[in-house]
Amino acid sequence: MVLSLEQQDAVWERWRAGEPVRVIARAVCCNREAVRRLLAVTGGIRPAARSRAPLRLSLTEREEISRGLAAGDSARAIATRLRRSASSVSREIARNGGPTQYRAAAADRRAWENARRPKPCKLETHDDLRSIVQEKLMADWSPQQIAAWLRLTPASAQGVRISHEAIYRTLYISSRLSLPSTLKTHLRSGRGMRTSRKARRTGHGRGRLRNMVSIHDRPEQIETRTEVGHWEGDLVMGRRPSAVATLVERTTRIVRLVKLDGIKGPDVRAALVQNLRGMPKSLLRSITWDRGREMSEHEQLAHDLGIHVYFCDPRSPWQRGSNENTNRLLRQYLAKNADLYRFTQDELDQIANKINTRPRQVLDWLSSRERLRACRLA
Repeated sequence: MVLSLEQQDAVWERWRAGEPVRVIARAVCCNREAVRRLLAVTGGIRPAARSRAPLRLSLTEREEISRGLAAGDSARAIATRLRRSASSVSREIARNGGPTQYRAAAADRRAWENARRPKPCKLETHDDLRSIVQEKLMADWSPQQIAAWLRLTPASAQGVRISHEAIYRTLYISSRLSLPSTLKTHLRSGRGMRTSRKARRTGHGRGRLRNMVSIHDRPEQIETRTEVGHWEGDLVMGRRPSAVATLVERTTRIVRLVKLDGIKGPDVRAALVQNLRGMPKSLLRSITWDRGREMSEHEQLAHDLGIHVYFCDPRSPWQRGSNENTNRLLRQYLAKNADLYRFTQDELDQIANKINTRPRQVLDWLSSRERLRACRLA
């Protein structure tokens, strides 16, 4: 399926707005593959609109040349009326069939097509620069780091510089072959094409949680950590799709690890309810989570446990700082490439106990269990 110019414009506008391919295809009335093909050619980067240079002959001027030739005027006379060089008009006539065969529309169309001469990118013409960029990308440097390093060490590439955008475009645009396409995997995102910064903000109804209570609606005693029983939660992922639910109490930093049988909403809710149901009400008052889809049944979870569930702002992990810090500590035991399903609940409890019995600087070198005991006696 070939997209019209109007459809292509609509695709690029919607892609820039962050809409997914399925939504774009539905809005433009085409299939998804046609949209993907259009985006893939330039790596998700909209090509700059073509324009005619001011010094080039326009269609109006070519029509004037055609009328002049039909009237028997010389190239010099035509050039005088157009205020152009006589040699420019003479070459224009000669390259398009001569005085008898010259046609303005055909000549203008031919000039427009001949103007398509893609300029070779800098990485194609500078071997040393290409080698340096490729070496740094393989070392997992970002294009921005490479461009900055080249500016600071001009002797490394004989003074040749390149912008980070030029490196990105060379990787994304399929017609540029100076860098292997496999280097895209060394980018931070690992993406094969550029996406809009708005892409993750649009939502379009898929995966969005309903009736969330914002973290900004939490009572003051949660913010000040003066009351025990308020937890922060998240999933620690292993080899997909294995995961473990982690919970950290805000005041005492007590850690609980919950074995999961799956990472979908019903699985996570069932596991949390089973693990937390027996806790005293004074130790379980609220949970603050991120906006992951594993909490799709948060309302039922709150009802089953008799607690409040709050949600952080999008892309704001620091709002669950205690939980994020604990997750880093847990990576010593729950590696990213490990199958976390193999851990039993007893084994997870032993890991949590190791964390809970360590002295913590944030607790003035008391352990979490000692702080909890002190809070309950107070």
